[in-house]
Amino acid sequence: MSSTVSTGFKKMNWMPKKSAWQEMQLAQQRRQQSADRIDRMNMAASGFQRAQMMQIQGVGELAAQNAQSRLHAQVKEMQAQLEKRFEGFSKLA
Repeated sequence: MSSTVSTGFKKMNWMPKKSAWQEMQLAQQRRQQSADRIDRMNMAASGFQRAQMMQIQGVGELAAQNAQSRLHAQVKEMQAQLEKRFEGFSKLA
């Protein structure tokens, strides 16, 4: 009869393990860091969005100013033409 002898070995913990409390605190810190990172990315995204809106508004204002100056020039030209016509009428009277 052969008898089998079971020899086992225990695992040696060379590195100390963290307690459950420490693990929970680390997990909480990681979640907080992730939330902070997301907040920073959201602030950056909203900043880019604000900059884009300001640029669009600026382009709109420039276009409005150009249109206003063109209309102003046309009005002055029309006034000059009307004054020339009235000069002709004043010579008749």
